[in-house]
Amino acid sequence: MILKRRSFLYVVIAVCFSIPQCAFSQEAAKKRIDSVLKTLNGKAYEEKKDAYDFINELILKENKEAQSLFEYAISKDSTDLGRMVLYTKYSQKLSQLGLTDDALQIKLLGLELAEKLHDETAVMEYHSSIGITYLYQSKPDKATYHFNEAQKIAEKEEHRDYLWNIYYGKGLLQLMLGNVEEGTNNYRKMWEVVKEYPNSSTKRFALYILVDHFSQIDYPTELAIFTEELSQLYEEVHPNTPAGHMPIKNIFEKRADPSNLPRLKEAIRISDSLNSINSLCYTSVALADTYVKMKQPEKAIPYLERALQKLKTVNKPQVTLDVLTKMASVNEAAEKYKEAYQYKILEATMRDSVNSNNMQRNIAELEVKFDTEKKERKILEQDLTIEKENRQKHQIMMGLIALGLLLLLSFVFFRKRLKDQKTIAQQKEAIQSQQIVELQQKNKLLALNSMIEGQEAERLRIAKDLHDSLGGLLATVKAHFTTIQKEIEQLEKLNITEKTNNLIDEACIEVRRISHNMMPHALSISGLRGAVEDMAESLRAEGYEVQLEIGKLPDAMEPTKEVMIYRLLQEIISNIRKHAKASKLLIQLLRHQNELHILVEDNGKGFDYDAATEKGGLGLKSINSRVQFLDGTIQWDSQLEQGTSITINLPTS
Repeated sequence: MILKRRSFLYVVIAVCFSIPQCAFSQEAAKKRIDSVLKTLNGKAYEEKKDAYDFINELILKENKEAQSLFEYAISKDSTDLGRMVLYTKYSQKLSQLGLTDDALQIKLLGLELAEKLHDETAVMEYHSSIGITYLYQSKPDKATYHFNEAQKIAEKEEHRDYLWNIYYGKGLLQLMLGNVEEGTNNYRKMWEVVKEYPNSSTKRFALYILVDHFSQIDYPTELAIFTEELSQLYEEVHPNTPAGHMPIKNIFEKRADPSNLPRLKEAIRISDSLNSINSLCYTSVALADTYVKMKQPEKAIPYLERALQKLKTVNKPQVTLDVLTKMASVNEAAEKYKEAYQYKILEATMRDSVNSNNMQRNIAELEVKFDTEKKERKILEQDLTIEKENRQKHQIMMGLIALGLLLLLSFVFFRKRLKDQKTIAQQKEAIQSQQIVELQQKNKLLALNSMIEGQEAERLRIAKDLHDSLGGLLATVKAHFTTIQKEIEQLEKLNITEKTNNLIDEACIEVRRISHNMMPHALSISGLRGAVEDMAESLRAEGYEVQLEIGKLPDAMEPTKEVMIYRLLQEIISNIRKHAKASKLLIQLLRHQNELHILVEDNGKGFDYDAATEKGGLGLKSINSRVQFLDGTIQWDSQLEQGTSITINLPTS
C-alpha cells in the first residue's frame, strides 16, 4: 500500500525550516531551497524524495514567485531524482497559469525520468496526471492510453490505494465522450476501492463526486444511499457546521427546476423508504424551491412537514435548521404569515439551542483547561515554597561565594585592563609600522611610475634620433656610395661594394627595427589594436604560427597605459623567443565589463615557475612588476614540455 512518507529527514527539515504563514521574499525562499539541497548528500532515496517534496511545498507557498522558484530549484539541482519530484508540482503550477502545453511537456519529461529511475509509484502518478491533461485537451485516445498504463500499476496490491484515482479519471473520460453508463460504472468501481477507507478527505471527495453524479441522472436509490453516507461522514468531522453550510446542500439546490419535478418526488419516496434522512430533507428543500418557482408554494408544505417529522427521530440540528428556514419562507410565499412566523420562532429557538450547545461544549473545554491550569499552579506554588526554603538555607553560603567571586573578578578585571592597555599600545605601534610601510610602498610606486614614464620618453627620443639622424645619415652614405660605385667599376670587380652595400642595408633595417621597437608607429596611429596586430605580423614573418583574437577594446584608454600594455606584451613575446622554443602562439585581448583580459599561450617546452622565480629571472620580475603597477593580476600556468599559459586581468579605468 502507498503510505504517506514521514521519514526522519523530512521531520527534521520540516522543523528546522518550517514555513511561516506570511509570504517571505524570493531571496529568502532561495536560501531555504539551498539549505535543504545541502542536506541531501549521503541520504537514502526515500529521504531525498521527502526533501524534494518539502521544496515543492515551500515553493507553492510563494504563489506569485512559484514559477521562477521552480526554475531556480531545478537549475541548482539537475539530478534525475530532483527533477522527477520537482516536475510534479511545477507542471501543476503551469496548468494553473493556463500553460497546459508547457505543463504537458514537463509531465512527459517527468515520466521519462520516473521510468529511468524505475520508480513505479512516480510512473503511475505521472501516467494518471498526463491522462487528466489529455482529457482536458479533448484527446481521449491519448488519455485512455495513459489511464490504462497507470491502472496496470495501481492494480498491484502495494499500489491499490491509488486505484480510486484511476477510476475517477476514466469516469470523467467516459462522461466526456457521452457514455454515461460506462462513466457510472467507473464511479462505482471508485467507490468499491474507497468504501472501506476510514473517514478521510479522499473518501468524502469520492462520495461528493458520486452524489453530484447521481443527482444529475435518474438513479434515486443510489443518490439517497450516497447522500446519507456523505452526510454522516461530514457531520462526524465537522459537528459544528452552521446551518446552510453543508456542501451537499449545494448539489440539491441545482436540482430545483420544474423539469425535475417527477424525479424529485420519486427521490423523496425512495429516500423515505430507505430512511435516508439527509437525502429526504435536501430533496424536499429542492422540491420546495421548484414549487416556489412554479408559484405553487403551498404544494411544498406537506413534503417539508414530512421531512420535519423524520428529523424528530434523529439528532441533526443543522439539517433541521435548514428545513425550518425553508418552511418559514415557503409559508411566507404561500401568504400563510402566521405559520411562517411560528416556523421562524422554531428556527430561532433551534438556532439558540445549537449555539447554546456549542457554547456549553466550549465552556466544558475551558473548564477542563482551567482545572488543569489550577493543578499546575498548585504544583508550582509547592515548588516555589521548596525553592524558598532552599534559598534561605543557602543565602549565607551564596553571600560568601559572591564575595569571593567579587574579589576574583576585581583581580581579573585589573589584570585584563593592564593586558588590554599593553595590547592597545602594541596595536598602535603595529598600525604606525603598517602606515610607514604603506607610505614607503606608495613612494616606490610613484618612483616606479616616474621611472617608467622617463624610460618611455627616453625611448621616444632615442627612436626619433635613430630615425631622423642616423637613419638619414646612413641613407645619404648609401646614396654617395652608389654614385662612387657607378664610377669605380674596378671596385665592383673586387665585390667589396656589394658587401658594403648589403651591410648598409642591414644597418638601415636594424635602425628601423630598433626605432620600431622603441616606439612602434602603429601604436601612435591606430592605438593598441594596431600595434598588437603589427606585432603578430612580425611574429608570422619570423615563422611563428600566430592566432590573434582581439575583442572590443575600451574606447578611451590613456596613451601611457596603452604603451605599458604593449611593453608588457613585448616583454612576454621576448621571453617566448628566447626560452620557449615554441612554434605556435595564441594572443587574446578581450574586454569584459571594467576589465581587460589578456591571454598568451605557447606550445613551447614550458618551465618550473617557482624554480625560475627563486633564480631571480629579470624577465619574470619585469612582467610581474608591470602587471602590479597597472593594478592587475597575473596567473602563470606552465608545465614542462606542455607549453605555457599566462592570464592577465587589468582594470580599464
